[in-house]
This record gives sequence, C-alpha cells and structure tokens, in this order.
Amino acid sequence: MKPHTRILLQKKPTKTGFHKNMPYILNTENDIKEMLRVIGAQNLDDLYKHLPSKIRLSGELNIPEGLSEQEVKQSVRNLAGKNKPLDSFNSFLGAGLYDHYIPSALAPLISRAEFLTAYTPYQAECSQGILQAIYEYQSYICLLTGMDVSNASLFDGASSLAESVLMSLRITKRNKVIISSAINPEYKKTLYTYLSGFNFKIQEIDFNTQGSTNIDSLKQILDENTACFALQSPSFFGIIEDTEKFSSLAKEKGVLTILVTNPISLCLLKEPGNCGVDIVCGDGQVLGGSISLGGPSFGFLATKNEFLRQMPGRLVGKTVDRENKTAYCLTLQAREQHIKREKATSNICSNQSLNAIQSAIYLSLMGKDGLTKCALYSLNLAHYFYEHLKEVEKIKLNFSQNFFNEFIWQVDDARAVVKKLYKEKIIAGLTIDDSYPGLKNGILSC
Repeated sequence: MKPHTRILLQKKPTKTGFHKNMPYILNTENDIKEMLRVIGAQNLDDLYKHLPSKIRLSGELNIPEGLSEQEVKQSVRNLAGKNKPLDSFNSFLGAGLYDHYIPSALAPLISRAEFLTAYTPYQAECSQGILQAIYEYQSYICLLTGMDVSNASLFDGASSLAESVLMSLRITKRNKVIISSAINPEYKKTLYTYLSGFNFKIQEIDFNTQGSTNIDSLKQILDENTACFALQSPSFFGIIEDTEKFSSLAKEKGVLTILVTNPISLCLLKEPGNCGVDIVCGDGQVLGGSISLGGPSFGFLATKNEFLRQMPGRLVGKTVDRENKTAYCLTLQAREQHIKREKATSNICSNQSLNAIQSAIYLSLMGKDGLTKCALYSLNLAHYFYEHLKEVEKIKLNFSQNFFNEFIWQVDDARAVVKKLYKEKIIAGLTIDDSYPGLKNGILSC
C-alpha cells in the first residue's frame, strides 16, 4: 500500500523521524496527480496560482513540535491557571447569568451515560427514557409559567425571544413588532439579527424615570399592524413590570404579548398564564446550570393551546401504545426536515436536551419549597444590598425599588470604581452605559 501524504506535501522529516504536520486530507501521490490531470492543472502551485501571493502559504506552517501526554497536561494546567474562578471573588454580577445553589446530587445524575451521551434522539420513539425526561421538563415549565404547553427547549434565552416573535408573526400575519428597550441588550441584538432578512418593522419603547417600560409610549404606537409586544419582567434592570396592564392593553388591538422572564422569580410573582400573556420565554441557566464562562444553557418557550401548531422546535407528547401502555413520542413535527421549508415553524432541528433535562432534575431535587427559598433569598439579599448602598455617599439609586434580584446604581466614574473593586476581589456588577448611554455611570448589580 502506498504511503499517504498531504495536499501540501512536506517530505522533509523532523528530527523525531515523523512529519511535523499530520495529514489532513489523506490522498496518495497518484490520487493527487489524477485529480490535477482531470481539472487541467500541472501541479499544486498551478492549482492555487489565481490566489494573491500574500495569502498563499510559503514554507511550512508555524506549528510547534509535538508534546508528550505529560507535557500537554502541564501546558493545559498552566493555561487553566490563568482563569480566576468566580468562587475567589465576592461577585455581584448578574445581567442574565446567576450563581445559585445547585444540589450536589445533580452532577452525578445528569452525568449518567443515559443522559450525557444520548444527545438528541433522532430515532425518537426508540429513546423512551429521554423522551419521558423531556416530557417531565415540559411539564415543569408549564407549572412554572401557568401556560398550557412547552416545547422541548431552544438554544438559549436570546433565541427563545426571537423564535417567540417569529411565532407571533406567523399567527397574526402582521408585520410590526414592538419591544421594550428594558429587554436584555443581547436578546435585542439577536432579535434584530433574526428579523434582518425579512420585511418586518421593529419599534422600541423607552423606559420611564423609574426604570419601568413606558406604557404611554406603547399606547401611542400600538395599532392593527402590530403582531406582538415583547417585554421582560423582571426586566434587564431587575424591575418587576405590570405585565397584566400591558397584556390587557395589547389585547384590545389583537396584539400578542410575549414575556421574557426569570423562571426563579415565578415562585413569587403571579404566573404569566394568569396575566394575559400569550407566549413566555427566557433562559433556563438559573435552573441548575453553572455559569461556566457563559454557557451552555438553554432557552424555554411556553404558550397557549391555541398557538400550539405555530410553536417552534420539538414537542414531546404522551400517549399509549397498542398494548395500552404509556408511551412518549415526538408530535406535531412541523420542522424543516419533516415538511416543506416554507411551511416549517422554524429551522430548529434539535434542542438542548441535556441542559433541559438537567433543569428537570434540579427542579425535582429542589421541590416547590426549595425553589421558593431560592427566590426569597435572591429577593431579600438584593434588597439588603440596596439598603446598604443608600448609606454610601455619592451613590445614586434613582430607579424604582420594585425589583427582584438586581438593580441599577450610579456613581461617578463607574468603570474606575468597578476596576478598583475588582483588584479587591469584588466584582461590583456590569457597567451598562455601552448599551444604555442615557444611564451614564450606571452599574447593574445582583
């Protein structure tokens, strides 16, 4: 058998007797000659001559010598040592990811091979255990939100908002979207990206001096062309919005209300399903997910029965088989690999199964009382912190005290203050003037 070589040949051996670079495309010399002959090129240089010389590789790739296993381990340890674990700081950073207590039993349970290696079941009905676990997850989300039906999860909180908006556009056949500017800025960017290729109009309404979404602004622009109004409660600023008042106003014009929410807060606040909300979405990281440098997480989405057929992503249903035994199956599969593309509810072919199931295990371990305690601690400690900041000279607390687990405070030269506190092992929060220039020197702390 003839030896294999690379497309870019390197015949000079290293001092170890092996090539520096492992073959990437395993073609023999004869394979390469035959392909060059068919396309009419004399050699590899001839093949690439149309490319500018400045972007063509001259000489060998700048790849260091290989390392032994022991050397690789030490190198990775040194690299990891540059990271500073959150536990070594007193952190008040929230803004979408939160450091909650996670029961010790969660890690070994979710690490079981049945969950960890299953990924997304493609031969779904053969994966009864995974489907049952996803069904339990969906049931928990419905209990928390007070909605009728939940999908099997989405990529993250930002995509769950974008998919909710697309869902509302399909339902209403209208072309205008109104959103609160107090929604997480990253979620808004994702939404704008999702809709950038369509002829849809997005309008933002500002917040008032207390940090709440301005309902008078909504009244002025709400019309018969509006598909949905999306707000966040608790908002990006931590403010608890009057969801019922907003949804009631939207309903008068036949407009759907989309609520982005923190599922932990729903242990203390009225269920969105009882506030007239049509679609509830958000990020599930708070339900047993670690912060882990920002991911991975999952997005949740729940809605009313009447909108079930327009819901994106996967949906697990419960039924009985021909022996009258309980069985689980994927149902209403209106995704692009099942029906014509233009009729698909989304291009989501998968879901965050592992993360969603992790949240179901977390909720089962915490129980109703445990989750309520978690919400109460978040609420009480944030307000305790707020009250003590009042005592600090030169700190302004201008927004409403009607907040859940985070709030805005302002101080002169906020970035310098944050930097100085960081040196003292304190992460003060997130400076927000990049996203909200009107809130100069604002810091969001949880």
